[in-house]
Amino acid sequence: MGHQRPRLRNGVDPQLQSAFQDGNWSVVVRLAEKRVRTLNEQYFEICAESQLDDPNVKFAAVAAVWQYVKDGTIVEDVDAIDLLEWATLDLIHEDDYAQTLGPLRVKAVKASPRDSSASTRCLQSCLLHWDLVSAQQVQHPVDNRYCRHNRQVVSQREGVLVLEHCHYAHAGGTGAVPCTVRPLYADKSPQTSPQSPPEKRKLYGTLAQKQMERAAQLTEQARTTAAEDEPPQLPSRSVQSEEEILLLYDVVETHGTASDFEKLLASPVFSPVSQFRLGRKELFLRVAARHQLQGDWEGLFNLCNDCLSDADEDGEPTLLAADWLVWRHFIDAASHLKSVNPDNQKLVQDVLLSVAKSKNLRPIYRRNVLLARVSAAFDLGAGDEDDLQDGRPSSLRIRELSNYVEDQKSSLACFDDIKGFVERLDASAIKHMAYRHIPRLADASPDGAVAARVRLLSLKLQYFASTCPLSAVTVPGEKPRSKCAFCDAEFDTALCPSCLSGIGRNALALYQSAAKDLAGNPAAENEIIPELAMVVGFCNLRLAFNHERRGYTRSRPPLAQHLLRALFMLEHQFHLTPKHSQTSLVLVQLHLLLGSAHRSREIWDNLAVKRTIVDSLAPIFYDRLSTVSPSAISPSDGWAWQLHETLRSHYAVSLNLRMPRRLIDAFEAGKYSSIMDMPKYIENLRASCTRAMSLVEEARADRLLGQRYGELLNDARFVEIHDELRLNNAIDYGSFPSWDSSAWPPMHERLLLGPGPSDPRSHLSLLSEAFHDVLDWKPPTVYKSSAAASGTDQVFVLEMMARLGHSLSKFLGGAGSTCTPAEMLYFEAVSLLCTLIPLCTGIARTGLLPDVLSQLTESLRVSLDGLLALVSAQQGDAVEKAVSTLKSLHSVAMLRDTAVAMKLTTQWILSYNEREKERDRSGSRTLHKGVLSQVKSLESAADGALEEGKDLVEKLKDGVVLGRDFVAALKRWVFEGEVDDGLGAVIEDGTVSELVESWRSNIKGWQQVKWD
Repeated sequence: MGHQRPRLRNGVDPQLQSAFQDGNWSVVVRLAEKRVRTLNEQYFEICAESQLDDPNVKFAAVAAVWQYVKDGTIVEDVDAIDLLEWATLDLIHEDDYAQTLGPLRVKAVKASPRDSSASTRCLQSCLLHWDLVSAQQVQHPVDNRYCRHNRQVVSQREGVLVLEHCHYAHAGGTGAVPCTVRPLYADKSPQTSPQSPPEKRKLYGTLAQKQMERAAQLTEQARTTAAEDEPPQLPSRSVQSEEEILLLYDVVETHGTASDFEKLLASPVFSPVSQFRLGRKELFLRVAARHQLQGDWEGLFNLCNDCLSDADEDGEPTLLAADWLVWRHFIDAASHLKSVNPDNQKLVQDVLLSVAKSKNLRPIYRRNVLLARVSAAFDLGAGDEDDLQDGRPSSLRIRELSNYVEDQKSSLACFDDIKGFVERLDASAIKHMAYRHIPRLADASPDGAVAARVRLLSLKLQYFASTCPLSAVTVPGEKPRSKCAFCDAEFDTALCPSCLSGIGRNALALYQSAAKDLAGNPAAENEIIPELAMVVGFCNLRLAFNHERRGYTRSRPPLAQHLLRALFMLEHQFHLTPKHSQTSLVLVQLHLLLGSAHRSREIWDNLAVKRTIVDSLAPIFYDRLSTVSPSAISPSDGWAWQLHETLRSHYAVSLNLRMPRRLIDAFEAGKYSSIMDMPKYIENLRASCTRAMSLVEEARADRLLGQRYGELLNDARFVEIHDELRLNNAIDYGSFPSWDSSAWPPMHERLLLGPGPSDPRSHLSLLSEAFHDVLDWKPPTVYKSSAAASGTDQVFVLEMMARLGHSLSKFLGGAGSTCTPAEMLYFEAVSLLCTLIPLCTGIARTGLLPDVLSQLTESLRVSLDGLLALVSAQQGDAVEKAVSTLKSLHSVAMLRDTAVAMKLTTQWILSYNEREKERDRSGSRTLHKGVLSQVKSLESAADGALEEGKDLVEKLKDGVVLGRDFVAALKRWVFEGEVDDGLGAVIEDGTVSELVESWRSNIKGWQQVKWD
């Protein structure tokens, strides 16, 4: 199984064994022929021949497998089947396993029903290939010598995954006894399931429920009849472990009625409260989530109350449930019921009081209780009283919030804990908390590190407050203006620039003093100082986007000077704390946004993202990277090759078989929850936007550098993605700092080159790459194309254009919000070009031209003009123009791809005309003269756009960026002319030089881009 070469079975002569392991296939064939003559066994010969290069024998093993199935041959030797599976792994499609190797394994097990090892190996193979029909037919031997813990068999009926787990008695048992059959997931379109006869769906569901209920009944009976001072003797086929109890709930919830589920909740053995008292929280969380989803607030309230009120023998709360998630459920349910049952509020307060007075209260529980008190004050209070009176806290909610901050002010989590509550205060209370209360706590702290941490909390809260909707009020007038609620300044931008500048200035001053006064303090150097640098950076980033008013579409790019100020501050700190992940992630995005891909690559490499999490993190760096710097991911670059290989190998290994090998480990360990999650995880991985992106970026980088990617149309990342498959985006932004109020998108969304990965854009990108691959294909130079072959090629291109055009039109409609403006112009142009090719070749040589042709060509010219406008030179001095151009490289790449797509299309149409002219010298088969005129005009427009794009890149090469004085000029441009906050004095010339060197590397890489 897998690509690992299997060992031949025992008894094979050493020479054959050695040759097989060495891959000496010609010797294997010769030795195997001897075994065939003496023992009449052909399996080894077939497997050896399948490794040769001769296409006549390459598929020998495939042919043998199909022949065995057709003839009903029983291959009793499981070792031989393993060899056949290994030899045909890349030759038999996964979907054909259920018709080939799966039945062979079933017959092998039935032929030797007492061979435990063979049956286990066959079961594992069927599961890994997700042949669920064959897997269910594999029967384990009834032999107590092989009875261990659980064995499982999976089956699929009507789009439902069915888990049948069989218990074995360790001694004196009755053998393999089916205990449960569990449907896990219902397909939305069950009639499409290829493995499932429809009539059995209900049967499996009913059987699952009855078997599980019977197993649960055995457990309840054993506990009822057991003596009080003795542990119950549970039957081997009863429900015992936590995983089995969770399975019981899943079965009843899926197939039972509401009364069945309520009966289970009331069980003295299997109720969430009973299990919770045994220290099992997972069932409680699942049932609580079900209550919340169904809006059963009373059931959720009672469940949380029972668990939180649980006491030990001394009457003290056990605190097993005293975590924040349980309190959150409890208070949320009470808030929904407060108009129906006002007494619930007092009950919540009583529970909070009893837990707070408990002798078992530890610091972690204390934090949860205090946070629960804050939440209760906000959610269960009347909410109609003023937060402040005469400048003093008056409402219960602000008093509880103040108490929480006083107690948890030195905790790293304090800001994240309170920011949601602060947002719900009125403007005066927000100002009190951020500008008065917390700074007083810092002043009162005798410890320098604690005082610095509290001042950091104050600055973060001030930044957060400046992004809250209540931070400003509208001032009437002809033009929209606002007045800050904190500093009374008037402004016409999104947020108060005076507040943001002041916060950044104060953060920088504290940064400098803390770096001096707290030198050598690990907490200060690794936590406080990096976050102070982040405050300075975030204030500048917010100022960079400050021209965008809330609710308006972005009309202008962010201000480059503020972006660079933030980047230099964070780069300065990065050299001091290179392991600070939040700083690194923000820098990766900032460098890409500013066209500094090579420096971004260095920082990304420092993050050391492992293959196991690359699916959820790679787009942070990799998405649109080829449009910013194709040379940064050039296959000729060793680092880039390693990045490609990390992505490619992750999917190749994880999706080599239909299921991961960890599935077998989960079966052997009886981890039913893991078994349930794995099929969904694998399907999500197979339909991942990151997977599609990995192919797009790799192929596009090759194209831009004038290299052919290879067989894109045969790549699994393209072949397995069809129009009906919805691609999912699973990027994990959890490591990014989130300091803005809910009224604004988080900063990491602002710093992206455009909207994040999405289903429409991923499909459009793949289809566009296929368009280039089809039209840019050229036969090998040694291959001489015949007239018949040329005709076949033409038919293929026309059919592919029709298919691609149909698919592109399906995704273009909803793609506007998921793409950059340049991408939308590009995708629309490719869609029009797919229509143009069959239209031009289908117009009769005589007659009038249809109006649609001129409309299409005009639309394509408009697309080019729009892209040219996006990359046109900006106003300003030489430094500003250079920075603006470096920021617009994504649009430059889209301009180049659009023009090249037009060029490929026009060249193919003109070549088509020449081929038709050669086929018929009379000229009756050639294209309409008007068509040729329009096509040549479009080709000229594409040539002009390519020339302008090339000139733009040439100007970068000859511009100020490569000059010796550019570092000093850039630093002056960034730091001079603004309010002097001292940031320029902090930033070393080396930090600026590092960015400039990265730009120069990218400019050098862009000289390799092909423009013809």
